[in-house]
Amino acid sequence: MCGIFGWITGRGAGISNDTFAKGIKELLLLSETRGKESSGICCLTQKKIRIYKECIRAKSLMNRAIFKDILQNTMAEHSQAVMGHARMVTNGSQDDNRNNQPVVRNDLVCIHNGIIVNDDALWKSHPDLLREAEVDTEIFLALMEKYCYQKNLLDAFKKCLEEMKGSLSIALADRTSDYLLLYTNTGSLYTCLSVDRNMLLFASEKYILEQTIKKENLSRWFHTKSIRQIVPQNGIVINLSDCSMQAFHADSVTERIPKGDIPRTLENLSPAISKDKATSLPKIRYQTDLSKVEKLLQVDTDKICALKRCSRCLLPETFPGISFDENGVCSVCREYEIIPPKGEDALKNVLGKNRTHNSTYDCIVPLSGGRDSCYMLHYMVKELGLKVVSYTYDWGMVTDLARRNIQRMCSALGVEHILISADIARKRENVRLNVNAWLKHPQLATVPLFMAGDKQFFYYAQMLKKQMHIDSIVFGMNKLEETQFKVRFASNTKTGENGIYYDLSTKNKYSLLFAYAKEFMRNPAYINRSMLDSLGGFVSYYFIPKDYIHLFDYIPWDQKTVEDVILNEYDWEKAKGTDETWRIGDGTAPFYNYIYYRMAGFTEFDTFKSNQIREGMIDRETALASLEKSNRISTEDFVWYCNTIGIDPVSALKIINNQKPLYER
Repeated sequence: MCGIFGWITGRGAGISNDTFAKGIKELLLLSETRGKESSGICCLTQKKIRIYKECIRAKSLMNRAIFKDILQNTMAEHSQAVMGHARMVTNGSQDDNRNNQPVVRNDLVCIHNGIIVNDDALWKSHPDLLREAEVDTEIFLALMEKYCYQKNLLDAFKKCLEEMKGSLSIALADRTSDYLLLYTNTGSLYTCLSVDRNMLLFASEKYILEQTIKKENLSRWFHTKSIRQIVPQNGIVINLSDCSMQAFHADSVTERIPKGDIPRTLENLSPAISKDKATSLPKIRYQTDLSKVEKLLQVDTDKICALKRCSRCLLPETFPGISFDENGVCSVCREYEIIPPKGEDALKNVLGKNRTHNSTYDCIVPLSGGRDSCYMLHYMVKELGLKVVSYTYDWGMVTDLARRNIQRMCSALGVEHILISADIARKRENVRLNVNAWLKHPQLATVPLFMAGDKQFFYYAQMLKKQMHIDSIVFGMNKLEETQFKVRFASNTKTGENGIYYDLSTKNKYSLLFAYAKEFMRNPAYINRSMLDSLGGFVSYYFIPKDYIHLFDYIPWDQKTVEDVILNEYDWEKAKGTDETWRIGDGTAPFYNYIYYRMAGFTEFDTFKSNQIREGMIDRETALASLEKSNRISTEDFVWYCNTIGIDPVSALKIINNQKPLYER
């Protein structure tokens, strides 16, 4: 999930200090796309290991005087390696520097990209180990220490891998040893050996190495054609003195790498707790009584059940723009067209036609951590046998549950995962501004502004496609997810005009934009610093050309098949307190679905189940019987969203509940 990088220099490497320093800074800056919540470096020489990390983004870290001093001192002492990390926070607050990377435990220093999903279980199964931090990486170092009794680092490493679940792309150094270990179980690690074989660059992405070599004019020493991926379940051990390397496979470790006795001193120059005002993620601003929230998180189910509904599907009379014929069938059902899947052969054909330039990957698979994208990754790799790279845009509302599921899938399938992380603190602040503006003048038309920040997902997908020279992007969206009402509350605009729910005619795009502009004029609180982000999201969603392939346009979507595969084959994690597997990785959904449920009498589940009925996947009686349970909002998830963006859930609920619902007007 995060970005790791490094530059190893053997003794006598012919590189100037100035060139070396600029290269390290470029590697750090480019790695920032994968995480902006904290950053850090580890500098190794023959005599010392220096650690410096802060809960600030890489761009800020590299401008600190202490960073420059550490780098200068390290180069003066003939550095052996500098490695670093740009973190997107998952396990453990970034304000406690023990949770930030590099992670240090006695003699061991590690930078880790990924998530160890069973870290809590491992701590419980090893009660002799003392946990000092919250970060999941620590259990890896603790087990390495425990298993090093045989004095062979690779033996200990193999034992660790046998116990850990999740994704692991790491660089590991031992204070007493002259070796550095690189390993990945997803393929998210690339290396480039210098022409004289006396230096080595590594990073989480090939593009990061390519750009560093080009921007810093390193082609005298490094050739971009020499960049190599460490394939999943493989690693290399580098001798820091001469950059010689030994390759190994996780299942067949035979090499012996002894734990050394080099008397290096370790200097951790990082503050224990950050007091910096640039702390990335907002603090929880409200101490919430969950019982009070649960009491307020209620709807009038009797009135909602009494709503007139379509006799064929579940859509109620409060659905915007709906009408019913003499048989009680709604206008959405009357206009709905069943489009049969094109078939797997057609999918293979279009993928084959598109694959013309890149020899490494067949396609990009966007991965949200939700059920459909996870199944899609399985299908593309296991059923079609394709070599794919997965991609996630994390804008701050991707839940930790979704992140863990992403890592489960990628590690199990050995798939490289490219994360592009937004400035999450800024994104969440923008969401807070829009939610607070909405609470001043609640209107169903402007609820989509809460989600505007995630739409750059499409922009970065196109950017990645260009960077990696890959011809196809395959999405796991399906037309059952088409809601229509989110747009229709703002403008009586038809969505999904060409079978794709984000596709609007040019006229309807501008009609929708004009409708939002009118709402902004009615409520000037929306005119804040989030406007550019919202506009960027609108442009990314509706105006950037999208020549994507949609998996479920070609193969049938079947909920049982999807859930059976991800739950049984990949130990996919479900949310607590619900049987639903849809939307559980979207931190925004509980908040906006409660608004729609309370104020309009329906949620996304009404539209989803209605689409299933139209497709003949479920009968109306079964769908209706399950609807109330599906629409139930989790108290914990609602509070998580409010705390994450920094609003008081109790105050928000009081305002929402004070609005007169459509079914009472």
